[in-house]
Amino acid sequence: MNAVARTVAAVPVRTSVQTWEAIAGLLAPAGSPERDRLDAVTNIAAILITAEYTRQAPIVIMPASGRRVRIRTAHGMDAIDALDGEIPLAASPCAEPGWTMSLPCGIDDIDEIRDALSGHPGIDVRDLTDGITVEETVSASGTAAWSVNYDEMERP
Repeated sequence: MNAVARTVAAVPVRTSVQTWEAIAGLLAPAGSPERDRLDAVTNIAAILITAEYTRQAPIVIMPASGRRVRIRTAHGMDAIDALDGEIPLAASPCAEPGWTMSLPCGIDDIDEIRDALSGHPGIDVRDLTDGITVEETVSASGTAAWSVNYDEMERP
């Protein structure tokens, strides 16, 4: 397996800021310079969590060494169920310098979020639909139909 996946409970179990703090706690130890980098983008990440972009597509972390980490958030009733199932990571993937992170974002907000992240090297934002292809086909009745390539949804 080349990736580790986790789900973190979000609204209404936690505020969006508390959700990001829980995610940052999984990724880097408190008080470390790398944790400070994560803490510096709290407000930006909270916006993405509030918009539920992190429910629709994962936050992807590429550590300097080790396996890729994908983190999604659970919202609403799913958040209540997810809280008891939260599992810590075996290691802190952002404990050492050299990691990168990709945050999912809706296309309507992506330029503004990119601008906000411009001072945070190694942390970028991507269209949450990147890697998801929708193929239009014609059904037997002659009307247009579409299908989703679910294998593509699993890509970072």
